Amino acid sequence: MADIKYNYQGRTKPSIVLLFLENQTLFGSLHFNGIEMLNKSLFSFLLFISSLMIFLPGCSRDNPFVIPEKETINKIFPLEEIELNIPEPSGIAYNSKNNTLMVVSDGKPDIYEIDFNGAILNIIPASGSDMEGITLSKNCDTIYVVEEKKKLVTTFDLSGNKIASFSVNVAASDNHSLEGISFNISTNELYIINEKNPQMILKYLNKKELWRRTIAYTLDISDIYYDEICNCIWIISDESKRILKLSTTGELLKQWEIPFTKGEGITIVNEKIYVVNDSNSKMYVFQKPN
Repeated sequence: MADIKYNYQGRTKPSIVLLFLENQTLFGSLHFNGIEMLNKSLFSFLLFISSLMIFLPGCSRDNPFVIPEKETINKIFPLEEIELNIPEPSGIAYNSKNNTLMVVSDGKPDIYEIDFNGAILNIIPASGSDMEGITLSKNCDTIYVVEEKKKLVTTFDLSGNKIASFSVNVAASDNHSLEGISFNISTNELYIINEKNPQMILKYLNKKELWRRTIAYTLDISDIYYDEICNCIWIISDESKRILKLSTTGELLKQWEIPFTKGEGITIVNEKIYVVNDSNSKMYVFQKPN
């Protein structure tokens, strides 16, 4: 009898029917090519079983039939929505010395100091351009900003005088470059993010890069905040409408959906998350999730 086989997902297997038929002492004279068949009922049954085997996936370890469960992403909603008289706010940081918030704009080369109701308390003229993120030193006497198109981290004093700059070269596109920065006051390390192509977190100490990590949890990343309470990182995504909680090495711990795009800046103060939106010039206040 010819050794007829079928092919399933690249693996060739003998037909169960033919394995049985080869033992003619059990089933009599069964022949495939129009020759007399003595046990048609049994043959039909075996043919049915064989056809099922063609469509059922194998149980090999390298081809498991597993349907992963889709992760449920909880939604969070703002407690407050505050109007800001700041064009295109693109980054926000907490000034612990003054108990105020510092905001940068990618529409104007100024740094704004505001209270928690959004009122402007001070405007610091700075020489930066396309500023997308902001953070402060441990003593709140030095302001760090990222300049997206120039791919620079620049420091200013509280009067807006430029102190220094250093370059962070990651992105191929000027429009998808540096987006956020945050300071770890315990280690004096900086966390810096690149928006997309690639989405990346970088860690710096004294202007020296310590490491970089590519991530792909969202469509883009817009700002970063280091949280010393949990020793973790919070990231906001404009396009994906998400807030992410990551380990300090970039592993995703948890994520939440928020009800708007264009979230461009994030900081946390007293268990509240503050997000600035560069499209409608608003500040949103969320309860910090667990």
